[in-house]
Amino acid sequence: MPPNAIDVITTIGASRIAPYRSHFQCKTDEETLGAYFWGQAVSSAFQACLGMYEVTLRNAIHAAASKFANNANWYDYSQTWALPLYGTTKDKITDELYSGTPSLRRAPQPTPDAVVSSLSFGFWNGFLNGLTSREQPRILTDTFAFHPHSKPKHWSITSNVADLMEKLQKIQRLRNAVAHLEPIWKKHRLKGTETHWSHCVVSLRELHDDMMQIMSWCCPHAASAVEHSYARRLFLGICSTNAVKAFKADPFAAGRMMPFADLLPRSSYSMPPSYAWIAPQGNAYWSAMRPVLTY
Repeated sequence: MPPNAIDVITTIGASRIAPYRSHFQCKTDEETLGAYFWGQAVSSAFQACLGMYEVTLRNAIHAAASKFANNANWYDYSQTWALPLYGTTKDKITDELYSGTPSLRRAPQPTPDAVVSSLSFGFWNGFLNGLTSREQPRILTDTFAFHPHSKPKHWSITSNVADLMEKLQKIQRLRNAVAHLEPIWKKHRLKGTETHWSHCVVSLRELHDDMMQIMSWCCPHAASAVEHSYARRLFLGICSTNAVKAFKADPFAAGRMMPFADLLPRSSYSMPPSYAWIAPQGNAYWSAMRPVLTY
């Protein structure tokens, strides 16, 4: 049998569960726990797209910056051709290129790929914001080469850059909330105008669409790969009003993925009785899990 909802809610804690009960208009403990589980599920559903988005964006910026500086080490501020870095953005590069006290250059120096892959997600917004009026239009043009208006003239207009940076910042805040297990459906992380939980579902979908759009500006192939991926289908299924209702109706049964198990050969291996509630077609589920479970 599934656990008792009130026991799980007690473990989660009243202060953490209360916003779910209120925001999702839950009438029972089961509905409240279902809303909480949906919040976990929709946050997880963002992760694959966020990962592809981050890699696509950083690689596009790296390529554009390397082209502008005519050197893949465009971040090495000890060189005259390096691009400008300030504050924490510069500090992050220092951590990659120097070590010890007093600070000395690492030997050997890390490769550009190693440096770029180690930089935090927030580095890239700071870097783009810190570019001068000479550098920024050209680097944005090459970074977002597939943007419909991507020319230096377009990115020389302050409002166009501001709109782009606002989108990048919003996605960065979403990514941080996902990484820190924070509720991503709260209004202050969305538009701030949502008056019903269904509006938050719509806003989350729009954020996902923003990520897809920015990826397509950098690399249409990457965006297309996500568009046709299981991760995208999973997100669209979970980030829906029907999914919220399903989780509220039955927090333990919502979203069972039996089609995966049904594609595998049947097995005579029986599911232990104590786990029978996991899936009605127990043998098929257990067959799917058998290769990765240790008994």
